[in-house]
Amino acid sequence: MAEATLHIKLTANDDAPFTAMFEPTGMTYELAGSEHMTAEVYECHSNEIEIVHWNGGVSVWAPGSITTFDGNGEKLHDLN
Repeated sequence: MAEATLHIKLTANDDAPFTAMFEPTGMTYELAGSEHMTAEVYECHSNEIEIVHWNGGVSVWAPGSITTFDGNGEKLHDLN
């Protein structure tokens, strides 16, 4: 597999669990306090990432297709 061109890490504060949503697919992940997850972008189509905060979570608009991983580095999903 090619090397990622962008690494995204999302971490929940100890007392603030939240939902991480990856757009445009709408795939969601629930992060409990102190949990984290990562996403790798392998081919960026632009140099901009947008993160939108909403009550209870964030939406991440990555600049290309991504692969998500749990906090242990286990692959979750390929998102286009």
